[in-house]
Amino acid sequence: MSSKQLRERNRFGLHPLAVGVVLALCSQSLLAQQAQTKDEPAIEVMTVTAQKRVQNLMDVPVAIDSISATDLKETNSVMLGDIADYTPGFSFSKDAVVQASASMRGISSSNISTGGDPSVAIFFDDFYLPRAAQSVMFSDTQRIEILKGPQGTLFGKNAAAGVVNMIPNAPSQDDEAFIKATLGNYSQKRVELMGNKALSDEFAVRLNMMSNQRDSYIDNVYPDYQGEELGNTNHKAARLAALWQPTSSTRVQLSYDFDDLNQGYAPSIGVSPYAYSMKVADRTIENDVIDGHERRDMSAVSLKIMHDFNDEWSGKFISSKRQWEVSGRDDSDGTADKTRYLDTINFEDSDIFYNELQINYQHDKLSYVGGVTYSKENVYQKTSLNIMADTIARLTTADINAMLIPALQGAGIPDEMIEMMGLPADHLWNPQDWASILSVMAMVDPAVGGLLQQLGAQPFSPELVAAIQATGDLTYQAISAGLGVNEIFGPSAAGQLWSEDIINTGDFTSVGIYSDLDYQLNEQWGLTAGLRYSKDDKDFSWEIKERSFGAAMTGLTDFLFPVMPRLDASNSWSKWTGRAVARYNLTEQQMLYLSYSTGYKSGGYDSLDPRSAFNPFAPEEVSNLELGYKADLWQAVRLQLGAFHMDLDNRQRSVNSKEPGSGVAVPIVINGDQQIRGAELILDWQALDSLKLGLVTEYRKTESKWQQFYNADGDLVTDTEKASTADSYTLSADWTAPGQWANGHVKLHLDYVYEENTRADDPDILPIAYSIPEYFADRKDLNARLSWSSKDDQWELALYGKNLLDHDTTGGIGGWAADVLGTPITSLNPPRTYGVELRYQF
Repeated sequence: MSSKQLRERNRFGLHPLAVGVVLALCSQSLLAQQAQTKDEPAIEVMTVTAQKRVQNLMDVPVAIDSISATDLKETNSVMLGDIADYTPGFSFSKDAVVQASASMRGISSSNISTGGDPSVAIFFDDFYLPRAAQSVMFSDTQRIEILKGPQGTLFGKNAAAGVVNMIPNAPSQDDEAFIKATLGNYSQKRVELMGNKALSDEFAVRLNMMSNQRDSYIDNVYPDYQGEELGNTNHKAARLAALWQPTSSTRVQLSYDFDDLNQGYAPSIGVSPYAYSMKVADRTIENDVIDGHERRDMSAVSLKIMHDFNDEWSGKFISSKRQWEVSGRDDSDGTADKTRYLDTINFEDSDIFYNELQINYQHDKLSYVGGVTYSKENVYQKTSLNIMADTIARLTTADINAMLIPALQGAGIPDEMIEMMGLPADHLWNPQDWASILSVMAMVDPAVGGLLQQLGAQPFSPELVAAIQATGDLTYQAISAGLGVNEIFGPSAAGQLWSEDIINTGDFTSVGIYSDLDYQLNEQWGLTAGLRYSKDDKDFSWEIKERSFGAAMTGLTDFLFPVMPRLDASNSWSKWTGRAVARYNLTEQQMLYLSYSTGYKSGGYDSLDPRSAFNPFAPEEVSNLELGYKADLWQAVRLQLGAFHMDLDNRQRSVNSKEPGSGVAVPIVINGDQQIRGAELILDWQALDSLKLGLVTEYRKTESKWQQFYNADGDLVTDTEKASTADSYTLSADWTAPGQWANGHVKLHLDYVYEENTRADDPDILPIAYSIPEYFADRKDLNARLSWSSKDDQWELALYGKNLLDHDTTGGIGGWAADVLGTPITSLNPPRTYGVELRYQF
């Protein structure tokens, strides 16, 4: 099957990016005709604080998307993965919460290693969130701002690819409260409440809480499974904030938030002959992972002091201590076959102490933002690989086959005869297979022949099979001692876990100094310039202790991690980065901007590769040239269009690698260089007072050159120059019914999300993928929300549905055990979901 057949693309179809521009420019005549007969519908003004000052979104010379509280409600979004569909160039993984990663313009963070930093910096209420803390629920959120491209002159952490800034509602002098309940299929139960109370003219408090629960979209039919339901949701979060205003110019906010996650890990869907079914879309698996779970216990205390020195100068000091414990255990083989059992556990116990002092100046045509940041992060991570003794016996069987079969072939024995001898054997604990192995060994080794005589059996005889069954571990112990192969042990070890652990600790210190100056030369021209100095110091360690299994069996070969005493490493990286922006106002409503910015992400260590102590991965450095156009046209069309060219040096990429002598493929970090060119468009059209239409789309082309590495099949990959293209779009419509319905207002929101699938062009595609049509499917999601709100907005009732077309798509195919055990795994997108919401405003 060719890639052309798989994708069936229309060569002559117009790209949505081009269509959007044409629609915006050609709508002028239509809008002019409307203006002759009635007032033009006005599009809503959106304000942001992305440049640390309140600005109209359309006046900011940065590629920025702002997701409002209304947007979050209409799209039923509660996590970063939910809003990615409505933000060109941004994506966020939706499976495992505590190991989720963000991607901006195709640049994503590396693997689960705590020794590296995210490429996309995520902030919550001005405070930086490290990787395992990034997935937080949107409870009582004012808006979310997403800035694309290198950042650093405005935020407390340098970001190579971009920034996500989540802004919760602060306490206010308005007494208000609401409670909201959501019920849906798959036993969806979500409850959210908020209360804000002014205790005096100087003091106010705000409390919000959310609980989100849902059953899994996947049915695990393994009868003896005892962990959390794989793929379910059980997430709770709360925040209490107090605001004290001792004077009209000083505000002090103290807040506490906690996040409690206790659910099943994202289910691994096996796509091998040993899995329950090869029909991925059936959403049925048989996973035997022991205590599959995903847990996070996280809390933070934060202080913000804001002071206005006068009408021009203001300052802010923020300080926060956030800590979290994370544990995740997942099935890595996607089967219930004990002889192919493999699971991994990732445990973290970490904290970060984050501080920032910022000064702001604003007067007439000049504004300035400057500051200094300091953070201290302590990390502890333990990664465990757990396999059954049954699995080790299978791997040992494969080694024996690899020893005996070539020897027989070298002796001139034809393959048909070798097959009649019972080789290759499947599993040495099967008496028939072990009898075949012993019989072949007896042909060349008199000692083995003597063992068979002691058993009173001849080679290849039924009596030998019966003797093996009767003597338990005896024959295995004899052969193990004779060959000096300690991995040959008997079936009495069945069901025992072989565990290997690698333990990491880290002490990271980060310091940044930044300044950003904006000057309006005249009514048309404006200039912005920013500079930042970043310095990162990292101390990191590795330690691999004796495994738990086989304490009485000395000399066992390590499957993955060789026992190693503590190894310490230390390094530091620093970099000057900045930005220069020129903007030109074509009219009062139209702006062009040209920007050049550089970004940096610290180098670091690979927690699963102790060799990185001597060769840490290099820092990621980015330069970005961008041309943008923003316009509010005819009071009804809002257009944001940007084209960019981004160069990345030493891009840190995670790959699954199985080096010679390794048991399984493990995620490691490699470096490479990339060039990314693309364009993004956001188009909003207030077509009528009652109808708003939207288009979000992107096009991106990436050329990459990576350092050579061993892939998941153990092959050395040297041809690592690759090019790829991808595009996607989201169409949306918001319609408000005219007049009143049942003494209230009715609103309908629709959106359609399309994402092109480019996997058919992957030269490293696994052959098994061609038997899974969903693997090559483009994403096509239709979502809707129909709501009624009372005239006084006190009550709101809504029906919602997501993926209404019930379209199936999968994640990637691979996994730790894909090659060595022949058990690749994948994931599956959520099916059609629907529910009802009820909200009451006090």
